[in-house]
Amino acid sequence: MMQHLRAVLVRLSGDEGHHEVTLDQGATVRDVLRAANLLPSLYIVSHEAQVLPMSTALSDDVTLEVTRIASGG
Repeated sequence: MMQHLRAVLVRLSGDEGHHEVTLDQGATVRDVLRAANLLPSLYIVSHEAQVLPMSTALSDDVTLEVTRIASGG
């Protein structure tokens, strides 16, 4: 029997404005950033004030806060 993955709606809010992407359930935070054309190595993603690893799999619709990493001297 084949399992059907359901889609999850991910809303991104932060430094780069607002984005919405729809991906298959189980997509990672890294997948979400790439789908929104944001380079994962340049951002920190958090949910309810907790930083999420890029490998975090998403199983439900969610709003994530995206913060661009600033570096330099």
